Amino acid sequence: MNAPAPSDEGRLVHLGIGNFARAHTLAATAAAGGWSVVAFTGRSARMADLLNAQDGRYGLIVRGAEGDEVSLIDVIDEVHPAGDIDTLVALLADPFTAVVTLTITEKGYAAGSDPESSAPARIALGLKARREAGVEEPIALVSCDNLTGNGQVLREAVLAACDEPTRAWFDEHVDVISTMVDRITPSADDAAAEVVREQTGFVDAAPVVTEPFTEWVIEDRFRGRRPAWEKAGAQLTDDVEVHELRKLRLLNGAHSLMAYAGQVAGVERVDEAIAHREVRALVERLWDEARQTLPLPTAELDAYTAALEERFRNPRLADQLIRIAADGSAKLPVRALPVIAELGGPEQSPGETAAVAAWTSWVTQRARDGHEIADPQGEAIAAAAGREEDRERVVALLDLLGVASDDPLVDAVLAEEPRLPRG
Repeated sequence: MNAPAPSDEGRLVHLGIGNFARAHTLAATAAAGGWSVVAFTGRSARMADLLNAQDGRYGLIVRGAEGDEVSLIDVIDEVHPAGDIDTLVALLADPFTAVVTLTITEKGYAAGSDPESSAPARIALGLKARREAGVEEPIALVSCDNLTGNGQVLREAVLAACDEPTRAWFDEHVDVISTMVDRITPSADDAAAEVVREQTGFVDAAPVVTEPFTEWVIEDRFRGRRPAWEKAGAQLTDDVEVHELRKLRLLNGAHSLMAYAGQVAGVERVDEAIAHREVRALVERLWDEARQTLPLPTAELDAYTAALEERFRNPRLADQLIRIAADGSAKLPVRALPVIAELGGPEQSPGETAAVAAWTSWVTQRARDGHEIADPQGEAIAAAAGREEDRERVVALLDLLGVASDDPLVDAVLAEEPRLPRG
């Protein structure tokens, strides 16, 4: 563990050092200044090796429609594999550690109580060690994942893994913070490292490509130290929920719809999907429905969807639909199903229903073509998709989303599948 520099204001520990974290959360922490960062990988330890070999530095490529802007982000002290539990526990027991941020994706919060496979369980071990060390300064746990009420989801997952003494200690010493995060971050292409080298001279094995737009809305309820994220444009507020829903249902909902309907229609990238006449019509229908559930002024929603369309149309971002399609069984229950329920069922929400039907169509075709489905329920999805009778297949697939066999959505999806645009 690195000794803190005298000028450091505190240590931030980050779990899940993927592209999004480096384009958004850690870039904002770098802009805040004065904080030491120790990061842990997700499922693969490869990023630890790449970043440690270049002293934690990496190039951030902001890819606008007209060109690239590159900056070098130098905020990470060390990166450890997720399995290095002892190091994480020691870090969380250290009073210098004041904030833990997480980008572990939706499925990471349902990983159970085994520290070997569950980030919340590893945090619970660290909090136990902090309690036993007698640390009185509050520590903040900050979720940066696309979940409504992500702070509450994180709180429940961590508390479920804590022992009884740590649960009793928790409220006096731990702040759990909800946030809304927004920055599209596709996988870096083969030319990204050369772009970094040309503009900065830095030889980078782990470049990140992102869009010019960035937004971070943070619940303002820290009792202890935190980075000055407002220097990076973050908004501190008492009400994160409405911002979460706006982003989840308009951006993420449209992303899921395009990911599946776009591939069924034969296109591969977001800019191609939004330019496809029939897919775009589905997106607009979904937006109309989702807007009915959002208590925001019409002008604000108009501006937001206009900005989304501009972001989606950026051809230089080249965001691949297959990337966005991952983990559909975890995403659709929080993106599409709540809107369908709030509007009174699938008859009142054909756009959201189309998103679900596009998923069932896409996973069916993918499974029957012998391709792997990147999803926490991938094997179950492939088995369900393999059923020959259509109703049995759709019932089995929707069951994996938590939809009952007698739900009207079953018939609606069966009716919608043949109407989807086909490539």
